[in-house]
Amino acid sequence: MKIRIPPFDTLAGKISGHARLLRDDPERFARNMLQFTRPGLFERRLVDVLGTTPMHVRYDAGAPAAPRLNVLDNAWTKTGMTGGPNTIINLVCRVAQHGVAVRLVSTSTPVAVEPAWFRAHAESLLGSSKFPEVDVVSAASQAAPLGLGPGDVFLVSHWSTAQQLKAVLPTLPVRQFFYMLQEFEPGFYPWSSNFALALETYGMDFWPVINEATLADFLLSQPYGRLADPVTRQRALVFAPAVDSALFFPAAQRDPARKPRLLFYARPSNTRNMFGMGLLALREAAADPAFAGWEFLAIGGRGSVPELALGGGHVLRAAPWTTYAGYGDLLRSADIMLCPMLSPHTSYPVLEMVACGGLSVTNTFATKTRAVFAAISPSIIAAEPTVQALAAALVHGAGRIAEGTPRDARIGMPGNWGDVLGPLAGRMAAVMRELVAK
Repeated sequence: MKIRIPPFDTLAGKISGHARLLRDDPERFARNMLQFTRPGLFERRLVDVLGTTPMHVRYDAGAPAAPRLNVLDNAWTKTGMTGGPNTIINLVCRVAQHGVAVRLVSTSTPVAVEPAWFRAHAESLLGSSKFPEVDVVSAASQAAPLGLGPGDVFLVSHWSTAQQLKAVLPTLPVRQFFYMLQEFEPGFYPWSSNFALALETYGMDFWPVINEATLADFLLSQPYGRLADPVTRQRALVFAPAVDSALFFPAAQRDPARKPRLLFYARPSNTRNMFGMGLLALREAAADPAFAGWEFLAIGGRGSVPELALGGGHVLRAAPWTTYAGYGDLLRSADIMLCPMLSPHTSYPVLEMVACGGLSVTNTFATKTRAVFAAISPSIIAAEPTVQALAAALVHGAGRIAEGTPRDARIGMPGNWGDVLGPLAGRMAAVMRELVAK
C-alpha cells in the first residue's frame, strides 16, 4: 500500500490557509477541527437542520381519556424564561385552572427545572399563589419515553417543536394541535433548510394562538400552508400582550442630578433585533449635540455586548443582568430606549419602556405601522428601518427630553395578564374538550 504525500507547495498552502483561518475566524477553525475530533457533531453542525431530534413517546390506548395539554419546548430551563416562554407558562397555568391537566415537555433535553423554583416563578407570573399542578417532564430519553393516552392534546411553542410533533401525531386520536405564534419564525433564517422547514409547519392542522393583532394580520395574510385558509382564520385565538402595571409604572419623581440615560435593547444573537443597524444609528445620533452629557447602556444581551465607543467621547456600556423587578427599576431610571425589531410584533420592551414613563424608539414593519404605534402611545417614536431614520428618531426623542415635554405613560394595552389570558385559557380548555370528545 502506497501512502500519497501531497507536494510540498500544496501542503504548505493548506497549512498557511488553516493558519489564516485560525487568525481571522477562530470559531470557524474550531468547527472545522471537529471533523477530526468529533465527526458526528461536525456533521450535525454542517447540516444545521433543526426539529429533527425525535421525541420519545409511548402511546397507551387504555390510559385515561381526560383532556391533557402537553406544552412542547426544546428545553424548559430556568435561564430560558424570557418574554415568550413566560407568556406561554402564564397562559397554560390558567388553562390548568379550568380543570385540564397540563405538562411542560422538554423535547430535546432532560428536565432541568427545579419544581419549587418553577412553582414560585409561575406564581409570580400569575400574580397569585393559586398555582395549579403543572408537571415539567421530558420526551428526550429513549429509555424513558413520555406516556401518552387518548386525551392528550399538544401546544407547540416553536416551529422546531411542531416538526418534532409531526412524527408523533399519526399515532394519536387527536391530531389537531395548538400552535403558539409569537413571531413569523421562518424570518429567523435566510432562505435555507430551516426556513423551508419552518414554512412547512404552517401546512399542518393547527389552531393558531397569536400574540398580538399586528402579527395576526401579517400571518393570516401570508400564502403559506393554511395561514390564509378561512378555517384557520376562524380558529385563530388572538390576544393583546399585557403590560403588567404592577411592574411597569412611572417613577414617583425623577432625580434632577442624574444624567439623561439611553437604553439600547442590544441582542446580537437575536438577528431580528438588528443590533448592527441599531449600533450604527446610535453612533450617528450620538454625534448630535442633543446627546451631550447622556449615558448609554446596553441591555438584554446577558453580557454579550462589550464596551463600545460611540464617538464624541460617548461609550456604550452593558448594564448588569437583573431580576424582572430590577428590569422595571432600570426602565424607570432611563429616558429613551432604542429597540429595533424587524418583525410584525411590537416587542415587549417598547411597550414596557413607555409604561415606565420613557420614550421608545423603534421601527415600522409591514402591519406594524406608525398609525398602529400612535394608537398605542404618543411616547413611541416609530421610524423606517434605516440607519438614518432611526438616528433621526433618537435625536428627536432627545430633543423632547431636553424640552421637558411632559411624560405620557398612558398605553393602549391591557395592564393585567389575567384580563387577557383568562378568557383565552377558557376558550382553549373548551376546544380541548371538543377535540377529545370527537
